[in-house]
Amino acid sequence: MNCAHLRASACILVASIALAACSNAPAVTPTITPTPVLPTARPTITPRATPTLAPATVPPPSQPIVTPTPIVYEVQPGDTLIPIANKFGVSLADLIAANGNLDATTLQIGQKLIIPQPQLDLASPDGLILPSPTPNPFEVRGLNYVRTPAGSLDILGEVFNPGPANINNVKVLVTLQDGAGNPLQNAIAVTALDVVPANQASPFRVLFTDPPQAYAQFQVQPLRGEAVDAAGAPAVLQVNKLDGKPDGVQFRVTGEIVNPTANPVNRVRLLLTVYDNERR
Repeated sequence: MNCAHLRASACILVASIALAACSNAPAVTPTITPTPVLPTARPTITPRATPTLAPATVPPPSQPIVTPTPIVYEVQPGDTLIPIANKFGVSLADLIAANGNLDATTLQIGQKLIIPQPQLDLASPDGLILPSPTPNPFEVRGLNYVRTPAGSLDILGEVFNPGPANINNVKVLVTLQDGAGNPLQNAIAVTALDVVPANQASPFRVLFTDPPQAYAQFQVQPLRGEAVDAAGAPAVLQVNKLDGKPDGVQFRVTGEIVNPTANPVNRVRLLLTVYDNERR
């Protein structure tokens, strides 16, 4: 082996070592910057507007419209006031007055109308004397409304009898209206007491289980009230030692009922009314 051949071998050996050194170098993993994941935007919930309930329209003490047997009629498609009045044999003026001076242009399908019976002549065809009941004035006051958790609407109020006679068969018409005063739904309410004594009051209540969405206010109008013969009036009892106070989540009322008359009574009915600070 000559010197030239050794030098060539040495060069090949050095190159092999260099290549081995390169192949054994650790691999460098590049650093990857993560892309931030932005949260998905949630839709904005627009709260449903709650209508502002306007105070009730309270009519002044007036002479209620009296009908011997009121009839409630539901307006059908194509109905107008004149054909309705002709259908039941009443005058157009009486029909409008019985429904709180109803505006014919606001008549709606499904609306309930009070149909008064036509006035009877004193001398009927069979010769009998049939006088119409005499209406007695009363005052509607203390109106209030309560929204129930189920979405129903409770309308409350009371009828005050200024006298001089006791009155019974007391009825009022409660009408739900929109913001423009158009009627939406109505119902007839009776007083809790069968007979409202002179200079006393009796509450009434109407529950609208599904009030219309457009409801904004309500109106209460007197319909009828008849004088009661003093001889047929129930005994007026006295309530003494009346006391009321909170008792846990309840409000407890105690007292005693006294019969100031010499006549015995065998059926006692107690009516309890709760008012707020404004006597509603």
